[in-house]
Amino acid sequence: MKLIHTADWHLGNSFHRHDREGEFTHFLRWMLETLRQQQPDALLISGDVFDSANPSARAEEMFYQFLNDATETVPGIQIVITAGNHDSAGRLEAPQALLKTHNIYVRGLIHRNEEGEVDFDEYLLPLSLHDDAEARVVCFAIPYLRSGDYPAGMSVEEGLRYFLNGLQKRFRKSPFKVLPTVACAHYYAAGADINAEEHSERLVVGGQDRVDADIMGEGFSYVALGHIHKAQQVSTNAYYAGSALPMSFSERFYHHGVKMVEIGEDGNAVVSHLEYNPLRHLLTIPAKGSATPLTIMDEIYKLPERGKKDDGEAWPYLELRVLEEQPEPNFLHEVTEALSTKAVHFCRMTRETPKTASKAQSTTGSIEAIRNLTPMEMAQMVFDSRYGSEMPDSLRLRFEQAEKECTDI
Repeated sequence: MKLIHTADWHLGNSFHRHDREGEFTHFLRWMLETLRQQQPDALLISGDVFDSANPSARAEEMFYQFLNDATETVPGIQIVITAGNHDSAGRLEAPQALLKTHNIYVRGLIHRNEEGEVDFDEYLLPLSLHDDAEARVVCFAIPYLRSGDYPAGMSVEEGLRYFLNGLQKRFRKSPFKVLPTVACAHYYAAGADINAEEHSERLVVGGQDRVDADIMGEGFSYVALGHIHKAQQVSTNAYYAGSALPMSFSERFYHHGVKMVEIGEDGNAVVSHLEYNPLRHLLTIPAKGSATPLTIMDEIYKLPERGKKDDGEAWPYLELRVLEEQPEPNFLHEVTEALSTKAVHFCRMTRETPKTASKAQSTTGSIEAIRNLTPMEMAQMVFDSRYGSEMPDSLRLRFEQAEKECTDI
């Protein structure tokens, strides 16, 4: 049986106020072409279909158009969708009655029976070959679990274990208990590689939402995970597919795409990564660290010019990292002017100062010592602590003029 695993599309996302509809259209077309070429039996989408719980009408239109096109591209394909933490579980499930007639199964809410117990049958989905009705694999469809979805007092990991144990018990009593199993879930596995510089997965401070990477055990042929944006293997059988597009500049070196999973009759899975090349790339100047304004401007001048008939859809996103050795109040204006003719989408400029130990830091320990400082000495102390150098004569002169004007009032 052949599966394709994807996750974290974040449809409707904007990147530093730049609209991404063209990028998402490009990705979804690539997805359809991948389905056409690979002819999988099932597509697993492991959460965060949308970027927010209240996506735009256009984002929803793109999603449902894709689902329709996918079922036409691979007749008989089964699509399993589990809600992520960015999704509205109820909204994602709303068209379920219609979707299931096309072999599309959405699991977001936790459904309970009349006794208030979880209806685990809802989350066990037999999957067959796209050209054969006989079940070959059973999918444990586990949506992102919130605190009200499991007994009070449990941690995130305990809640997931509770839900998983309930599924396992029900599975062992089902007529499909001899079949291989896969899981489609959305959570933060401990040990997953996450860029410490910046992340957009909405992780809980202190790691309270982390769960053991081996929580699923080795009984599954494949565990299709969503939530972490870097494609990676986190345990023997568990993989993150990674996000469809980069969601922050810290993800500029990530490899995007989908996982293709081929499960043999013995239940063993062969996993490969199908790479996707996003429409817009992320460009940071300089590539590492930060650079002085002069160096930044030199690099900006080297950027390609905008073409007269260029629609800008494939222009990269640009981030500048400036090393300020002294205040540069007009630099952003200079940058904006220089970039006005360049084929890039300017996103942001971050500012750093030299990390030089300052002799002024020892002065700040005494309130009495600070009281005895002149305004110029105080200004020099602040400048020294931030830039690690003496205040330039031009700035010193401006400060003295300002101080004199204040004194004369």
